[in-house]
Amino acid sequence: MKKNLDIVLGGILTGYSILVNLLSFRKIAFSEVFFISGILLIIYHFIKKKIYNNEKLKLLDKAIKTLICIGLVVFFIIESIIICYPKKSIESTDYIIVLGAGLNNRNELSQTLRDRLNTALYCLNEYNNDSYIVVSGGQGEDEDMSEAEAMERYLLQKGVSKDRIIKENKSRNTFENFKFSKEKIEEHSNKELKDVSVKIVTTDFHAFRSKMLAKRNGYENIEVYSSNTVNYLVPVFYTREAVALVKSYFFDR
Repeated sequence: MKKNLDIVLGGILTGYSILVNLLSFRKIAFSEVFFISGILLIIYHFIKKKIYNNEKLKLLDKAIKTLICIGLVVFFIIESIIICYPKKSIESTDYIIVLGAGLNNRNELSQTLRDRLNTALYCLNEYNNDSYIVVSGGQGEDEDMSEAEAMERYLLQKGVSKDRIIKENKSRNTFENFKFSKEKIEEHSNKELKDVSVKIVTTDFHAFRSKMLAKRNGYENIEVYSSNTVNYLVPVFYTREAVALVKSYFFDR
């Protein structure tokens, strides 16, 4: 079994990348990394004997494996931070920001986005009866409307009054979600951001990075309440988030 571990793992990664896109009815970003990794492992299985018979290639193989081991250690440290971060604050706040998460078929809420909106409704009904909801998300090239517009429509269908919904429809990423939502909140409240409380509603894997980027945009009184990741998306979303967290830490300012 140990001799065939690479081809077994390669098959699992390749199969998972295909399955996750089929189940989602759209291409899931970063799933291609799983696919390519799986293919490389399968190829490696068939050429490793030649590598072991060549001293130079054998040294290169050891060096690559060492780097992979170091990378995995760093990856698991980052994942432990993402997983263990508190995500279920029940504190009442003045505003709730729901972060966008893409649309399917040009104008339909993705399951991830629908879960975030349902979580916001839960927070609104259970803990934040007087909160305003900021729906934050711009329009992608493959979308007929902004995510903010689609989110507003969903909330209206669920009985939320229009005057409690604030649309931010320019953002293209998480950093801009908070940058442009800040402008909307300050304009709506006639207060500086430091004088209002905000609850971020996102998905569990996204909670730590969201709060980090919110702080960089001047948010001070912040709470987080997250929805749960759809089970079959956990591997790809949590892996992608580890990479995104490193990128955001160094570049999103």
